[in-house]
Amino acid sequence: MSGKKSSTKARVRGKRVAKRVHREGQETALTREQIVTSALALVDRDGLDALSMRRLGAELGVDPMAPYYHVPNKEALLNAIVEAVMAEIDLSGNNPAAAAEERIMHAARAYRDVLLAHRNALPIVLARRPITPGALRPVELLIGILRDAGLPPGQALAGMHAIAAMVRGIAGIADFGDFLERDFEFGIRALARGLIAEAGQTKKRSLSRPLTKQRASSTSRKTGHDQDS
Repeated sequence: MSGKKSSTKARVRGKRVAKRVHREGQETALTREQIVTSALALVDRDGLDALSMRRLGAELGVDPMAPYYHVPNKEALLNAIVEAVMAEIDLSGNNPAAAAEERIMHAARAYRDVLLAHRNALPIVLARRPITPGALRPVELLIGILRDAGLPPGQALAGMHAIAAMVRGIAGIADFGDFLERDFEFGIRALARGLIAEAGQTKKRSLSRPLTKQRASSTSRKTGHDQDS
Protein backbone atom coordinates (compact mmCIF):
# COMPACT_ATOMS: atom_id res chain seq x y z
CA MET A 1 0.00 0.00 0.00
CA SER A 2 2.82 2.43 0.90
CA GLY A 3 4.35 1.99 -2.59
CA LYS A 4 1.01 2.78 -4.22
CA LYS A 5 0.56 5.91 -2.06
CA SER A 6 4.09 7.04 -2.90
CA SER A 7 3.44 6.55 -6.61
CA THR A 8 0.17 8.51 -6.41
CA LYS A 9 1.85 11.37 -4.54
CA ALA A 10 4.67 11.45 -7.07
CA ARG A 11 2.19 11.59 -9.94
CA VAL A 12 0.20 14.41 -8.32
CA ARG A 13 3.38 16.35 -7.70
CA GLY A 14 4.53 15.63 -11.24
CA LYS A 15 1.24 17.00 -12.57
CA ARG A 16 1.71 20.19 -10.58
CA VAL A 17 5.30 20.57 -11.75
CA ALA A 18 4.32 19.91 -15.38
CA LYS A 19 1.58 22.54 -15.19
CA ARG A 20 3.90 25.05 -13.54
CA VAL A 21 6.65 24.50 -16.09
CA HIS A 22 4.16 24.91 -18.93
CA ARG A 23 2.58 28.01 -17.33
CA GLU A 24 5.93 29.70 -16.78
CA GLY A 25 6.95 29.01 -20.37
CA GLN A 26 10.25 27.40 -19.37
CA GLU A 27 9.68 24.37 -21.59
CA THR A 28 7.21 23.16 -24.16
CA ALA A 29 4.57 20.79 -22.81
CA LEU A 30 6.12 17.44 -21.94
CA THR A 31 4.61 14.38 -23.63
CA ARG A 32 4.71 10.68 -22.82
CA GLU A 33 6.37 9.99 -26.17
CA GLN A 34 9.21 12.42 -25.36
CA ILE A 35 9.73 10.78 -21.98
CA VAL A 36 9.86 7.23 -23.36
CA THR A 37 12.06 8.21 -26.31
CA SER A 38 14.54 9.95 -23.99
CA ALA A 39 14.47 7.03 -21.54
CA LEU A 40 15.25 4.51 -24.30
CA ALA A 41 18.01 6.73 -25.70
CA LEU A 42 19.50 6.98 -22.20
CA VAL A 43 19.42 3.19 -21.78
CA ASP A 44 20.94 2.68 -25.24
CA ARG A 45 23.77 5.08 -24.43
CA ASP A 46 24.54 4.46 -20.76
CA GLY A 47 22.80 1.20 -19.82
CA LEU A 48 19.87 0.29 -17.59
CA ASP A 49 21.68 1.16 -14.38
CA ALA A 50 21.84 4.79 -15.49
CA LEU A 51 18.07 5.09 -15.78
CA SER A 52 16.37 7.00 -12.97
CA MET A 53 13.63 9.60 -12.88
CA ARG A 54 16.16 12.21 -11.73
CA ARG A 55 18.54 11.40 -14.59
CA LEU A 56 15.64 11.32 -17.03
CA GLY A 57 14.47 14.74 -15.85
CA ALA A 58 17.98 16.10 -16.47
CA GLU A 59 18.00 14.57 -19.96
CA LEU A 60 14.68 16.24 -20.73
CA GLY A 61 15.66 19.53 -19.06
CA VAL A 62 12.71 19.44 -16.67
CA ASP A 63 12.05 18.96 -12.96
CA PRO A 64 12.70 15.29 -12.00
CA MET A 65 9.08 15.03 -10.86
CA ALA A 66 7.58 16.20 -14.18
CA PRO A 67 7.72 12.78 -15.93
CA TYR A 68 5.50 11.33 -13.19
CA TYR A 69 2.54 13.13 -14.72
CA HIS A 70 2.76 10.77 -17.72
CA VAL A 71 4.34 7.66 -16.16
CA PRO A 72 3.31 6.95 -12.55
CA ASN A 73 6.48 5.07 -11.57
CA LYS A 74 9.63 3.44 -12.89
CA GLU A 75 7.83 0.13 -13.47
CA ALA A 76 5.44 1.86 -15.85
CA LEU A 77 8.40 3.50 -17.56
CA LEU A 78 10.13 0.14 -18.09
CA ASN A 79 6.93 -1.30 -19.57
CA ALA A 80 6.76 1.72 -21.88
CA ILE A 81 10.36 1.11 -22.98
CA VAL A 82 9.48 -2.51 -23.87
CA GLU A 83 6.53 -1.22 -25.90
CA ALA A 84 8.79 1.30 -27.68
CA VAL A 85 11.32 -1.41 -28.59
CA MET A 86 8.64 -3.80 -29.84
CA ALA A 87 6.92 -1.02 -31.79
CA GLU A 88 10.10 -0.51 -33.81
CA ILE A 89 9.84 -3.98 -35.34
CA ASP A 90 9.16 -3.50 -39.04
CA LEU A 91 6.01 -5.40 -39.93
CA SER A 92 5.59 -3.82 -43.36
CA GLY A 93 7.54 -6.53 -45.19
CA ASN A 94 5.14 -9.31 -44.26
CA ASN A 95 3.64 -10.70 -47.45
CA PRO A 96 0.65 -13.02 -46.86
CA ALA A 97 1.16 -14.46 -50.36
CA ALA A 98 4.74 -15.57 -49.60
CA ALA A 99 5.72 -19.03 -48.36
CA ALA A 100 5.29 -19.52 -44.61
CA GLU A 101 9.00 -20.24 -44.15
CA GLU A 102 10.01 -16.92 -45.70
CA ARG A 103 7.39 -15.02 -43.70
CA ILE A 104 8.77 -16.54 -40.49
CA MET A 105 12.34 -15.67 -41.50
CA HIS A 106 11.38 -12.07 -42.24
CA ALA A 107 9.59 -11.67 -38.90
CA ALA A 108 12.54 -13.21 -37.02
CA ARG A 109 15.08 -10.97 -38.75
CA ALA A 110 12.99 -7.87 -38.03
CA TYR A 111 12.82 -8.80 -34.34
CA ARG A 112 16.57 -9.53 -34.22
CA ASP A 113 17.47 -6.21 -35.86
CA VAL A 114 15.53 -4.23 -33.26
CA LEU A 115 17.05 -6.16 -30.36
CA LEU A 116 20.55 -5.60 -31.73
CA ALA A 117 19.77 -1.88 -32.01
CA HIS A 118 18.74 -1.79 -28.34
CA ARG A 119 20.99 -4.36 -26.67
CA ASN A 120 21.04 -2.51 -23.35
CA ALA A 121 17.25 -2.84 -23.17
CA LEU A 122 17.35 -6.61 -23.77
CA PRO A 123 17.17 -7.52 -20.04
CA ILE A 124 13.83 -5.76 -19.60
CA VAL A 125 12.50 -7.13 -22.91
CA LEU A 126 13.35 -10.60 -21.59
CA ALA A 127 11.90 -9.98 -18.13
CA ARG A 128 8.62 -8.34 -19.15
CA ARG A 129 5.88 -9.86 -21.24
CA PRO A 130 4.41 -7.52 -23.88
CA ILE A 131 1.07 -6.27 -22.55
CA THR A 132 0.22 -3.19 -24.58
CA PRO A 133 -1.40 -3.20 -28.05
CA GLY A 134 1.75 -1.75 -29.62
CA ALA A 135 4.00 -4.36 -28.04
CA LEU A 136 1.64 -7.20 -28.92
CA ARG A 137 1.38 -6.45 -32.65
CA PRO A 138 4.58 -8.32 -33.65
CA VAL A 139 3.55 -11.23 -31.40
CA GLU A 140 0.13 -11.44 -33.02
CA LEU A 141 1.68 -11.22 -36.48
CA LEU A 142 3.97 -14.22 -35.89
CA ILE A 143 1.15 -16.26 -34.37
CA GLY A 144 -0.95 -15.35 -37.42
CA ILE A 145 1.79 -16.57 -39.78
CA LEU A 146 1.96 -19.89 -37.93
CA ARG A 147 -1.83 -20.20 -37.98
CA ASP A 148 -1.79 -19.55 -41.74
CA ALA A 149 0.78 -22.35 -42.04
CA GLY A 150 -1.77 -24.71 -40.51
CA LEU A 151 -0.87 -24.89 -36.82
CA PRO A 152 -3.76 -24.90 -34.34
CA PRO A 153 -3.86 -22.00 -31.81
CA GLY A 154 -1.99 -23.75 -28.99
CA GLN A 155 0.83 -24.96 -31.25
CA ALA A 156 1.05 -21.57 -32.98
CA LEU A 157 1.53 -19.91 -29.58
CA ALA A 158 4.19 -22.46 -28.60
CA GLY A 159 5.91 -21.96 -31.97
CA MET A 160 5.95 -18.20 -31.50
CA HIS A 161 7.59 -18.63 -28.07
CA ALA A 162 10.22 -20.99 -29.53
CA ILE A 163 11.12 -18.58 -32.36
CA ALA A 164 11.20 -15.55 -30.04
CA ALA A 165 13.41 -17.41 -27.55
CA MET A 166 15.91 -18.35 -30.26
CA VAL A 167 16.01 -14.79 -31.61
CA ARG A 168 16.54 -13.30 -28.13
CA GLY A 169 19.18 -15.88 -27.25
CA ILE A 170 21.29 -15.21 -30.33
CA ALA A 171 20.78 -11.43 -30.17
CA GLY A 172 21.99 -11.46 -26.57
CA ILE A 173 25.42 -12.86 -27.47
CA ALA A 174 27.93 -10.03 -27.19
CA ASP A 175 29.88 -10.52 -30.44
CA PHE A 176 27.18 -10.82 -33.06
CA GLY A 177 29.06 -11.14 -36.36
CA ASP A 178 29.04 -13.11 -39.60
CA PHE A 179 29.49 -16.40 -37.75
CA LEU A 180 26.42 -15.86 -35.58
CA GLU A 181 24.53 -14.52 -38.59
CA ARG A 182 24.95 -17.92 -40.23
CA ASP A 183 23.90 -19.66 -37.02
CA PHE A 184 20.85 -17.43 -36.80
CA GLU A 185 19.79 -18.16 -40.38
CA PHE A 186 20.34 -21.89 -39.98
CA GLY A 187 18.62 -22.15 -36.59
CA ILE A 188 15.53 -20.09 -37.38
CA ARG A 189 15.08 -21.73 -40.79
CA ALA A 190 15.38 -25.22 -39.27
CA LEU A 191 12.84 -24.29 -36.59
CA ALA A 192 10.50 -22.79 -39.18
CA ARG A 193 10.67 -25.93 -41.33
CA GLY A 194 9.99 -28.11 -38.30
CA LEU A 195 6.92 -26.08 -37.38
CA ILE A 196 5.62 -26.14 -40.95
CA ALA A 197 6.16 -29.91 -41.12
CA GLU A 198 4.25 -30.29 -37.84
CA ALA A 199 1.43 -28.22 -39.33
CA GLY A 200 1.29 -30.66 -42.24
CA GLN A 201 1.17 -33.64 -39.90
CA THR A 202 -1.55 -31.98 -37.84
CA LYS A 203 -3.61 -31.47 -40.98
CA LYS A 204 -3.16 -35.11 -42.00
CA ARG A 205 -4.23 -36.28 -38.55
CA SER A 206 -7.32 -34.09 -38.61
CA LEU A 207 -8.28 -35.40 -42.07
CA SER A 208 -7.79 -39.02 -41.03
CA ARG A 209 -10.00 -38.76 -37.92
CA PRO A 210 -13.37 -38.74 -39.77
CA LEU A 211 -12.21 -41.77 -41.80
CA THR A 212 -11.20 -43.62 -38.62
CA LYS A 213 -14.55 -42.82 -37.02
CA GLN A 214 -16.39 -43.91 -40.16
CA ARG A 215 -14.52 -47.22 -40.22
CA ALA A 216 -15.17 -47.77 -36.50
CA SER A 217 -18.86 -47.02 -36.98
CA SER A 218 -19.04 -49.36 -39.98
CA THR A 219 -17.31 -52.14 -38.03
CA SER A 220 -19.69 -51.63 -35.10
CA ARG A 221 -22.74 -51.85 -37.35
CA LYS A 222 -21.39 -54.97 -39.04
CA THR A 223 -20.70 -56.65 -35.69
CA GLY A 224 -24.21 -55.86 -34.53
CA HIS A 225 -25.67 -57.24 -37.72
CA ASP A 226 -23.68 -60.47 -37.38
CA GLN A 227 -24.85 -60.91 -33.80
CA ASP A 228 -28.48 -60.42 -34.84
CA SER A 229 -28.03 -63.08 -37.49
